[in-house]
Amino acid sequence: MKRMRPFITAMAAMLLCACGGKAGNAAGQDPAAVAAPSADYVTKTDYDCGSDEDFGISAEIRSGKVFVSVNADKFVKTYAGQGMDYRLNESTYEVQNLDAPIVSLHMSDIGQDYNPVLCMLRQDGRVQILDVFDAISRRGFFQASWPLPGLKDITAFKKQSYEEYLGIAAIGRDGSETEVPLNAISQTEFVHNESDGTKVILHFTCDWKFVCQHFITGPDFGVKEIKEYVGEYTAKPIDGNSDRQQITYTIHTFCPVLADNAKPVPFTDKGTFIFEYKDNTGQQIAVTPQSGKILPLPKGQPVRFDQDAQ
Repeated sequence: MKRMRPFITAMAAMLLCACGGKAGNAAGQDPAAVAAPSADYVTKTDYDCGSDEDFGISAEIRSGKVFVSVNADKFVKTYAGQGMDYRLNESTYEVQNLDAPIVSLHMSDIGQDYNPVLCMLRQDGRVQILDVFDAISRRGFFQASWPLPGLKDITAFKKQSYEEYLGIAAIGRDGSETEVPLNAISQTEFVHNESDGTKVILHFTCDWKFVCQHFITGPDFGVKEIKEYVGEYTAKPIDGNSDRQQITYTIHTFCPVLADNAKPVPFTDKGTFIFEYKDNTGQQIAVTPQSGKILPLPKGQPVRFDQDAQ
């Protein structure tokens, strides 16, 4: 059975493509500075899901940059034939947010179902990843994670079977193997609405990206301003309870979405908040801000957020 993915709102998807997708890339890198591939490096790879299914997804390195190609006909036939609406604007997407040359690739599943994760080995031995289905479902928001903490001096990747799921192991220069982490927080958006029409939207991706949006309304309740913050996060269960986690985030960019010629600019904020599921369906959470400045919510008080059903 193929894994079903919730969508974010159409508006947010459009905004993420317009603003968040250009947080940073390898533009400006001197191609000559890219290391010559070793015999073990993989510069082009297809998504091999381990069955006869063909999702039409591949990735390749060009001068240190990474491009993902999606055959829309194959993808829709294989994965999206269950009433899901994927509108792919292009057939090939450059992966954004890569600030170092990429020298090797690996793409296979993490989890209990089809879930391709693209692992990108940087020239400096660090690793960035991309949850490919999430990128496709958000109309081509192909933004890589920031370098993953704990994965350094890596030389290669391999498929790995764990006790109850498939995964990817990153192989260090010393031959050690470390599991490539993927977070299990919901892939959907959570929304907090105020009585005056303003709202805060939080989106967590499995590949550790964090998006916070403020929708600010005017006297007529129309949206007059949207502030978008994009960064990374870590999640730590509190007292071993995965339904209650401490989120630590680092914001890297800010985008005033409705401004003329809006584009992301560098912006730094670090903070923490408690994320807690409030029902068994995962459709309602409480967020308790602890530190940081991007959440326009009172510190120390739990605030209700609901899954965005649009």
